[in-house]
Amino acid sequence: MEFWSGIGGLAKSRVFPRNLALDYAELVDSACLLEEMGFDAFSGSEHHFMYDGFCPSPLVALSGLALSTKRIKFVTGALLLPLHDPLRIAEDAATLDRLSGGRLILGLGMGYRPLEFDGLASEKRTRGARLVEMIQLVQQALSQERFSFAGKYYQYENISVTPRPRQQPHPPLWLCGGTTAKAARRAGRAGLPYWLATSTFEHAEQCVHAYREAGRAAGFPPQALKVAVFKDLCLAASREQAVKLRQTLLRAFYDEHILGYGYLVDEAGEHLYNPPRSHPLYQQFVASIFAGTPQMAIAELQRYEMLGIEAMYVATVQKELFVKEVMPAFRKP
Repeated sequence: MEFWSGIGGLAKSRVFPRNLALDYAELVDSACLLEEMGFDAFSGSEHHFMYDGFCPSPLVALSGLALSTKRIKFVTGALLLPLHDPLRIAEDAATLDRLSGGRLILGLGMGYRPLEFDGLASEKRTRGARLVEMIQLVQQALSQERFSFAGKYYQYENISVTPRPRQQPHPPLWLCGGTTAKAARRAGRAGLPYWLATSTFEHAEQCVHAYREAGRAAGFPPQALKVAVFKDLCLAASREQAVKLRQTLLRAFYDEHILGYGYLVDEAGEHLYNPPRSHPLYQQFVASIFAGTPQMAIAELQRYEMLGIEAMYVATVQKELFVKEVMPAFRKP
Protein backbone atom coordinates (compact mmCIF):
# COMPACT_ATOMS: atom_id res chain seq x y z
CA MET A 1 0.00 0.00 0.00
CA GLU A 2 1.37 3.40 -1.02
CA PHE A 3 1.23 6.40 1.28
CA TRP A 4 0.37 9.81 -0.10
CA SER A 5 0.33 13.13 1.70
CA GLY A 6 0.62 16.84 1.07
CA ILE A 7 -0.57 20.12 2.47
CA GLY A 8 -4.16 19.91 1.28
CA GLY A 9 -5.38 23.00 -0.47
CA LEU A 10 -2.90 25.41 1.17
CA ALA A 11 -5.85 26.74 3.16
CA LYS A 12 -5.52 28.70 6.35
CA SER A 13 -8.15 28.60 9.06
CA ARG A 14 -8.86 29.60 12.63
CA VAL A 15 -7.63 26.16 13.68
CA PHE A 16 -4.52 26.15 11.46
CA PRO A 17 -3.63 29.82 10.89
CA ARG A 18 -0.93 30.10 8.24
CA ASN A 19 0.76 32.71 6.12
CA LEU A 20 -0.39 31.98 2.58
CA ALA A 21 2.60 33.66 0.94
CA LEU A 22 4.92 31.60 3.14
CA ASP A 23 3.00 28.41 2.33
CA TYR A 24 3.60 28.83 -1.39
CA ALA A 25 7.22 29.75 -0.80
CA GLU A 26 7.70 26.57 1.23
CA LEU A 27 5.98 24.22 -1.22
CA VAL A 28 9.28 22.92 -2.56
CA ASP A 29 10.63 22.30 0.93
CA SER A 30 7.43 20.45 1.86
CA ALA A 31 7.58 18.18 -1.19
CA CYS A 32 11.30 17.46 -0.71
CA LEU A 33 10.69 16.62 2.95
CA LEU A 34 7.87 14.19 2.16
CA GLU A 35 10.06 12.56 -0.49
CA GLU A 36 12.90 12.20 2.02
CA MET A 37 10.50 10.75 4.61
CA GLY A 38 9.47 8.02 2.19
CA PHE A 39 6.01 9.11 1.07
CA ASP A 40 5.06 7.93 -2.40
CA ALA A 41 3.08 10.92 -3.63
CA PHE A 42 2.47 14.61 -2.93
CA SER A 43 -1.09 15.81 -3.47
CA GLY A 44 -2.73 19.17 -4.05
CA SER A 45 -6.42 20.02 -4.29
CA GLU A 46 -8.63 22.71 -5.83
CA HIS A 47 -11.33 25.11 -4.70
CA HIS A 48 -12.24 28.63 -5.77
CA PHE A 49 -13.43 31.83 -4.08
CA MET A 50 -12.72 30.41 -0.62
CA TYR A 51 -12.48 32.63 2.44
CA ASP A 52 -9.40 30.70 3.59
CA GLY A 53 -7.27 31.04 0.45
CA PHE A 54 -7.73 27.46 -0.80
CA CYS A 55 -5.46 26.77 -3.78
CA PRO A 56 -7.32 27.27 -7.09
CA SER A 57 -4.61 25.83 -9.38
CA PRO A 58 -3.16 22.46 -8.30
CA LEU A 59 -1.43 21.73 -11.63
CA VAL A 60 0.35 25.07 -11.48
CA ALA A 61 1.32 24.60 -7.83
CA LEU A 62 2.60 21.07 -8.42
CA SER A 63 4.58 22.03 -11.52
CA GLY A 64 6.88 24.13 -9.36
CA LEU A 65 7.95 20.99 -7.50
CA ALA A 66 8.82 18.82 -10.48
CA LEU A 67 12.40 19.99 -10.94
CA SER A 68 13.26 19.94 -7.22
CA THR A 69 12.29 16.32 -6.55
CA LYS A 70 13.35 13.01 -8.07
CA ARG A 71 11.05 10.20 -6.99
CA ILE A 72 7.83 11.38 -5.39
CA LYS A 73 4.72 11.39 -7.59
CA PHE A 74 2.29 14.29 -7.92
CA VAL A 75 -1.46 13.79 -7.51
CA THR A 76 -4.24 16.28 -8.14
CA GLY A 77 -6.75 15.36 -5.50
CA ALA A 78 -8.98 16.57 -6.96
CA LEU A 79 -8.88 18.77 -10.01
CA LEU A 80 -12.51 19.81 -10.61
CA LEU A 81 -12.76 19.01 -14.30
CA PRO A 82 -16.24 20.45 -15.11
CA LEU A 83 -14.95 23.90 -14.14
CA HIS A 84 -12.33 23.83 -16.90
CA ASP A 85 -11.72 23.49 -20.63
CA PRO A 86 -10.85 19.78 -21.00
CA LEU A 87 -8.27 20.31 -23.75
CA ARG A 88 -6.44 22.92 -21.67
CA ILE A 89 -6.35 20.48 -18.78
CA ALA A 90 -4.91 17.83 -21.11
CA GLU A 91 -2.21 20.28 -22.25
CA ASP A 92 -1.32 21.31 -18.69
CA ALA A 93 -1.30 17.70 -17.49
CA ALA A 94 0.99 16.62 -20.33
CA THR A 95 3.31 19.52 -19.56
CA LEU A 96 3.56 18.57 -15.88
CA ASP A 97 4.06 14.91 -16.77
CA ARG A 98 6.97 15.95 -18.99
CA LEU A 99 8.48 18.28 -16.40
CA SER A 100 8.29 15.60 -13.70
CA GLY A 101 9.65 12.78 -15.85
CA GLY A 102 6.36 10.87 -15.80
CA ARG A 103 5.29 11.28 -12.18
CA LEU A 104 1.78 12.72 -12.57
CA ILE A 105 -1.41 11.07 -11.36
CA LEU A 106 -4.36 13.11 -12.63
CA GLY A 107 -7.10 12.93 -10.02
CA LEU A 108 -10.37 14.35 -11.35
CA GLY A 109 -13.46 15.43 -9.43
CA MET A 110 -16.93 16.65 -10.29
CA GLY A 111 -17.28 19.63 -7.93
CA TYR A 112 -20.30 20.53 -5.87
CA ARG A 113 -20.18 24.18 -4.72
CA PRO A 114 -22.68 26.44 -6.58
CA LEU A 115 -20.45 29.47 -5.99
CA GLU A 116 -17.64 27.90 -8.02
CA PHE A 117 -19.86 26.97 -10.96
CA ASP A 118 -21.52 30.39 -10.99
CA GLY A 119 -18.24 32.26 -10.59
CA LEU A 120 -16.57 30.37 -13.43
CA ALA A 121 -19.65 30.42 -15.70
CA SER A 122 -20.05 26.65 -15.70
CA GLU A 123 -23.42 24.89 -15.51
CA LYS A 124 -23.67 22.86 -12.32
CA ARG A 125 -26.76 20.91 -13.40
CA THR A 126 -24.94 19.14 -16.26
CA ARG A 127 -21.64 18.56 -14.46
CA GLY A 128 -22.12 14.80 -14.11
CA ALA A 129 -22.84 14.19 -17.79
CA ARG A 130 -20.11 16.62 -18.84
CA LEU A 131 -17.61 14.92 -16.54
CA VAL A 132 -18.12 11.61 -18.36
CA GLU A 133 -17.46 13.23 -21.74
CA MET A 134 -14.56 15.27 -20.43
CA ILE A 135 -12.79 12.21 -19.02
CA GLN A 136 -13.11 10.45 -22.38
CA LEU A 137 -11.86 13.57 -24.10
CA VAL A 138 -8.84 13.99 -21.82
CA GLN A 139 -7.96 10.32 -22.26
CA GLN A 140 -8.03 10.62 -26.05
CA ALA A 141 -6.16 13.92 -26.06
CA LEU A 142 -3.34 12.45 -23.97
CA SER A 143 -3.10 9.08 -25.69
CA GLN A 144 -3.61 9.84 -29.41
CA GLU A 145 -1.45 11.93 -31.72
CA ARG A 146 -4.56 13.18 -33.49
CA PHE A 147 -8.18 12.57 -32.68
CA SER A 148 -11.75 13.61 -33.32
CA PHE A 149 -14.50 13.70 -30.72
CA ALA A 150 -18.26 13.90 -31.19
CA GLY A 151 -20.13 14.22 -27.91
CA LYS A 152 -23.22 16.02 -26.68
CA TYR A 153 -21.23 18.82 -25.07
CA TYR A 154 -17.89 18.73 -26.87
CA GLN A 155 -17.02 18.28 -30.55
CA TYR A 156 -13.55 18.37 -32.10
CA GLU A 157 -12.28 17.40 -35.52
CA ASN A 158 -8.75 16.18 -36.28
CA ILE A 159 -7.03 17.91 -33.36
CA SER A 160 -3.66 17.31 -31.70
CA VAL A 161 -2.54 18.18 -28.17
CA THR A 162 1.11 18.94 -27.43
CA PRO A 163 3.36 18.22 -25.69
CA ARG A 164 2.84 14.49 -25.52
CA PRO A 165 2.91 13.12 -21.95
CA ARG A 166 5.90 11.10 -20.75
CA GLN A 167 3.71 8.23 -19.50
CA GLN A 168 2.10 6.11 -22.18
CA PRO A 169 -0.62 5.76 -23.19
CA HIS A 170 -1.32 8.58 -20.71
CA PRO A 171 -0.79 9.49 -17.03
CA PRO A 172 -3.04 7.54 -14.65
CA LEU A 173 -6.50 9.08 -14.33
CA TRP A 174 -8.34 8.68 -11.01
CA LEU A 175 -11.89 9.70 -10.14
CA CYS A 176 -11.85 11.47 -6.80
CA GLY A 177 -14.28 12.41 -4.11
CA GLY A 178 -17.66 11.37 -2.89
CA THR A 179 -18.56 9.32 0.14
CA THR A 180 -21.57 7.53 -1.30
CA ALA A 181 -22.13 4.25 -3.09
CA LYS A 182 -23.51 6.29 -6.02
CA ALA A 183 -20.18 8.06 -6.46
CA ALA A 184 -18.34 4.74 -6.15
CA ARG A 185 -20.51 3.12 -8.82
CA ARG A 186 -19.90 6.10 -11.14
CA ALA A 187 -16.17 5.45 -10.92
CA GLY A 188 -16.68 1.73 -11.42
CA ARG A 189 -18.77 2.20 -14.56
CA ALA A 190 -16.04 4.44 -15.97
CA GLY A 191 -13.39 1.83 -15.19
CA LEU A 192 -11.25 4.46 -13.46
CA PRO A 193 -9.29 4.06 -10.23
CA TYR A 194 -11.30 5.60 -7.39
CA TRP A 195 -10.14 7.87 -4.56
CA LEU A 196 -12.65 7.67 -1.74
CA ALA A 197 -13.09 10.71 0.49
CA THR A 198 -12.71 10.43 4.24
CA SER A 199 -14.95 7.84 5.90
CA THR A 200 -15.03 5.10 8.48
CA PHE A 201 -13.67 1.69 7.53
CA GLU A 202 -17.16 0.20 7.47
CA HIS A 203 -18.42 2.87 5.11
CA ALA A 204 -15.30 2.61 2.96
CA GLU A 205 -15.83 -1.14 2.70
CA GLN A 206 -19.38 -0.63 1.40
CA CYS A 207 -18.22 1.90 -1.19
CA VAL A 208 -15.34 -0.31 -2.34
CA HIS A 209 -17.68 -3.26 -2.87
CA ALA A 210 -20.14 -1.04 -4.80
CA TYR A 211 -17.27 0.29 -6.93
CA ARG A 212 -15.89 -3.13 -7.78
CA GLU A 213 -19.31 -4.59 -8.56
CA ALA A 214 -20.08 -1.71 -10.95
CA GLY A 215 -16.67 -2.07 -12.60
CA ARG A 216 -17.04 -5.81 -13.11
CA ALA A 217 -20.55 -5.34 -14.50
CA ALA A 218 -19.16 -2.83 -16.98
CA GLY A 219 -16.57 -5.35 -18.15
CA PHE A 220 -13.42 -3.94 -16.58
CA PRO A 221 -10.72 -6.32 -15.28
CA PRO A 222 -9.98 -6.41 -11.54
CA GLN A 223 -6.50 -4.93 -12.01
CA ALA A 224 -8.04 -1.75 -13.44
CA LEU A 225 -10.22 -1.20 -10.38
CA LYS A 226 -7.81 0.43 -7.95
CA VAL A 227 -8.84 2.29 -4.80
CA ALA A 228 -7.22 5.00 -2.68
CA VAL A 229 -8.64 6.38 0.56
CA PHE A 230 -8.21 9.58 2.55
CA LYS A 231 -7.53 9.02 6.26
CA ASP A 232 -7.13 11.46 9.14
CA LEU A 233 -4.84 10.11 11.87
CA CYS A 234 -4.33 11.45 15.39
CA LEU A 235 -1.34 9.62 16.89
CA ALA A 236 -0.03 9.76 20.46
CA ALA A 237 1.67 7.63 23.10
CA SER A 238 -1.72 6.64 24.53
CA ARG A 239 -5.25 6.31 23.25
CA GLU A 240 -6.39 8.96 25.76
CA GLN A 241 -3.87 11.51 24.50
CA ALA A 242 -4.82 10.82 20.89
CA VAL A 243 -8.54 11.28 21.62
CA LYS A 244 -7.80 14.59 23.31
CA LEU A 245 -5.81 15.69 20.29
CA ARG A 246 -8.66 14.70 17.98
CA GLN A 247 -11.13 16.68 20.08
CA THR A 248 -9.04 19.85 20.32
CA LEU A 249 -7.50 19.87 16.86
CA LEU A 250 -9.03 17.85 14.04
CA ARG A 251 -12.62 17.96 15.20
CA ALA A 252 -12.42 21.74 15.39
CA PHE A 253 -10.91 21.73 11.91
CA TYR A 254 -13.80 19.65 10.61
CA ASP A 255 -16.31 21.90 12.34
CA GLU A 256 -14.94 24.83 10.39
CA HIS A 257 -14.30 23.20 7.06
CA ILE A 258 -17.23 20.81 6.66
CA LEU A 259 -19.55 23.71 7.28
CA GLY A 260 -17.48 26.36 5.51
CA TYR A 261 -17.07 24.31 2.34
CA GLY A 262 -20.79 23.55 2.14
CA TYR A 263 -20.60 19.75 2.28
CA LEU A 264 -23.96 19.44 3.99
CA VAL A 265 -27.31 20.08 2.34
CA ASP A 266 -30.92 19.91 3.46
CA GLU A 267 -33.69 17.94 1.76
CA ALA A 268 -34.22 20.74 -0.77
CA GLY A 269 -30.53 20.70 -1.73
CA GLU A 270 -29.73 24.00 0.01
CA HIS A 271 -26.38 24.20 1.74
CA LEU A 272 -26.35 24.08 5.52
CA TYR A 273 -23.70 26.26 7.11
CA ASN A 274 -24.96 25.78 10.66
CA PRO A 275 -26.46 22.28 10.75
CA PRO A 276 -27.07 20.21 13.85
CA ARG A 277 -24.12 18.09 14.93
CA SER A 278 -26.44 15.10 14.58
CA HIS A 279 -26.39 15.41 10.78
CA PRO A 280 -25.41 11.93 9.47
CA LEU A 281 -22.71 13.16 7.10
CA TYR A 282 -21.18 15.35 9.79
CA GLN A 283 -21.13 12.38 12.16
CA GLN A 284 -19.51 10.24 9.46
CA PHE A 285 -16.72 12.76 8.94
CA VAL A 286 -15.97 13.08 12.64
CA ALA A 287 -16.17 9.32 13.22
CA SER A 288 -13.67 8.78 10.40
CA ILE A 289 -10.87 10.53 12.32
CA PHE A 290 -8.68 7.77 13.78
CA ALA A 291 -7.24 8.38 17.25
CA GLY A 292 -4.81 5.97 18.89
CA THR A 293 -1.24 4.80 19.35
CA PRO A 294 1.03 3.89 16.42
CA GLN A 295 0.42 0.18 17.06
CA MET A 296 -3.33 0.77 16.99
CA ALA A 297 -2.90 2.70 13.74
CA ILE A 298 -1.02 -0.22 12.19
CA ALA A 299 -3.90 -2.55 13.03
CA GLU A 300 -6.43 -0.08 11.60
CA LEU A 301 -4.51 0.46 8.36
CA GLN A 302 -4.00 -3.28 7.92
CA ARG A 303 -7.77 -3.59 7.58
CA TYR A 304 -7.60 -1.26 4.56
CA GLU A 305 -4.65 -3.18 3.15
CA MET A 306 -6.61 -6.44 3.42
CA LEU A 307 -9.49 -4.74 1.61
CA GLY A 308 -7.12 -4.25 -1.33
CA ILE A 309 -6.57 -0.51 -0.98
CA GLU A 310 -3.76 0.61 -3.30
CA ALA A 311 -2.95 3.93 -1.64
CA MET A 312 -3.82 5.96 1.44
CA TYR A 313 -3.62 9.72 1.74
CA VAL A 314 -2.39 10.29 5.29
CA ALA A 315 -3.53 13.52 6.89
CA THR A 316 -1.74 13.96 10.21
CA VAL A 317 0.22 16.60 12.06
CA GLN A 318 2.44 13.82 13.45
CA LYS A 319 4.11 12.83 10.17
CA GLU A 320 7.46 12.08 11.84
CA LEU A 321 5.81 9.67 14.27
CA PHE A 322 3.85 8.05 11.44
CA VAL A 323 6.98 7.57 9.32
CA LYS A 324 9.03 6.19 12.21
CA GLU A 325 6.53 3.82 13.81
CA VAL A 326 3.68 3.11 11.35
CA MET A 327 4.98 3.26 7.78
CA PRO A 328 7.69 0.55 8.23
CA ALA A 329 5.00 -2.06 8.97
CA PHE A 330 3.78 -1.67 5.37
CA ARG A 331 7.15 -1.65 3.61
CA LYS A 332 8.63 -4.83 2.24
CA PRO A 333 12.04 -5.66 3.79
